[in-house]
Amino acid sequence: MQAPRLALLWSVSWAQVIVGGVTESSALFAIWDTAASLQVAHWNGRWVRSAQPPIRVRIDSLTPSTRYVYQVRLSTGKVVSGAFHTPPITPLRVAFLSCNQLDPKLKDQQALYRLLASYEPHLVVHLGDWGYPDTTEPNFPPSAHFFPEKWERLVRLYQARYEDPSLQPVFQSAPWVYLYDDHDYVADNTGRDYRAQYRTLKLPIGDYPFDPALRENALRAYRQFFPHYPLVDSTEGLFQRFRWGDVEFFLVDNRSARTATMRVFELGELGRYYFRPKPEYSLLGKLQREWLLQALASSTARWKVILSGVTYNRNLQLFITRVLSLPEQTLRLFAGLYKVPAIFIAGFIADTWAAYPADQDSLLSWCWQKGIRGVMVVSGDTHVGTLEDGTMGGLPELMTGGAGKTERRSYRLAKMLGISVFNRGGQGISQKHFRPAFGVVDFYPDSAVVRLVGVGRGVLAEMRLSASDRVIPPPLWPRLTTANLGLMFELRPVGSGQYRLRWRRPSEMPRRLLFRLYDAEGKVVWESPSAEAAYWKKQSTLSLPALPPGTYFLRAEAEGTYYGLRLYLP
Repeated sequence: MQAPRLALLWSVSWAQVIVGGVTESSALFAIWDTAASLQVAHWNGRWVRSAQPPIRVRIDSLTPSTRYVYQVRLSTGKVVSGAFHTPPITPLRVAFLSCNQLDPKLKDQQALYRLLASYEPHLVVHLGDWGYPDTTEPNFPPSAHFFPEKWERLVRLYQARYEDPSLQPVFQSAPWVYLYDDHDYVADNTGRDYRAQYRTLKLPIGDYPFDPALRENALRAYRQFFPHYPLVDSTEGLFQRFRWGDVEFFLVDNRSARTATMRVFELGELGRYYFRPKPEYSLLGKLQREWLLQALASSTARWKVILSGVTYNRNLQLFITRVLSLPEQTLRLFAGLYKVPAIFIAGFIADTWAAYPADQDSLLSWCWQKGIRGVMVVSGDTHVGTLEDGTMGGLPELMTGGAGKTERRSYRLAKMLGISVFNRGGQGISQKHFRPAFGVVDFYPDSAVVRLVGVGRGVLAEMRLSASDRVIPPPLWPRLTTANLGLMFELRPVGSGQYRLRWRRPSEMPRRLLFRLYDAEGKVVWESPSAEAAYWKKQSTLSLPALPPGTYFLRAEAEGTYYGLRLYLP
């Protein structure tokens, strides 16, 4: 694929047009107007109308692997021009973003949009938290009145997205895929019909219900206002699947069927909280989980990409158990300037897949049992971008970072607790960069290049995956039980079987450790001597034996903990 170049910018005030639901032979146009003419393919300036915006038009009989240019004339006389591709495309370039605001004054966010457009993606995927409309509801708790109560607020939210002038170059250069996360579903840390409360001790920690009509409004607004792919069962969520050549995407709804988050915690003696999730607790709901498993098994695509609003990584669970095990259940954050109850932090992490191990484990074990290859996860929500190759989290994952809202809390928390679960770099790991970021993946038939890109810095982290890879084997499934920051290492090949070894946090090494190399079936094919930390701190090279070509997992291990990387041996 050619190096990125600046995309063509169109001379209009704002876009007001989103193209979505694109297949090999069709595309959906959504136009925020009540009357407009559309010129694309065999549609030669035909006028279309709707009593209320948006106008929705499905264009059929398109040709696969073709770039189409369109022109829309709005009722005001303004002309919107743009282009899109139909699949399949090889290589396929997809851009992923989340967590942006509807504020044209945010210069870094505008810079991110321009940078994303310069990569010329064939498809743009937004993983939620688009606009943060819930910030207009500052009185929770005790109030449980949120923005979807009033339909006109949902209308204004979608209208503001269509008319955002900063997003113009991205709207006009590629079709879009989108699904809400919590902030644009109902409110922060919400599930099916509740909001989690863990941020104040003035009210009991727990789950506060809201009117189910809010959920129905959120689902209805998405169906009515955004051009999407066919929905499996919109009463139980807005999950959908779609294919672009060798890549099939599985967009999950991690909000509207979710079990109440704070149920995973039990209050014990002396005010201590314990993490005790039950097997029936689910992020996806029974129907969606079964759909996802069967859809992955039936897919014939080389790549299977699970699109999730929140992080999958299985070892995030250690953040929950570790903070709850602290003697005083209180953490000093930001150089001890103030204290935070441990349940506040545990509740924050519980908003991810980590609070629902039954969902995580069923997905991982299903992919292993069925021999499903080429699976990866792309997620949003955390405002921090990182990469992980599957050795630490179970499935390879791109965490996109914040396109507008950014923060350092996750990085600071990981450092304070001594935990590292993202092994291929990113914000706060390989780069001290906390400005807006997004992900870009180039999918080839046999491999994928995954990049995290940041404003003002360019590529922050990069990893390569193979379409023939299975998920990590069962011997590598046990989660971390103790801190592992001192085991972080980097490898750089310098010769046949020779690697330059660099320890990231040698001062925090456990007392004794060793290296183990596992093959793709989980069998140990090489093991170093177990030695004291003092020995390993002096080592700058690592020699591996000659082995058959293939995928391997190298882990530095100590009692109850590990840190590892996926290796491709030629």
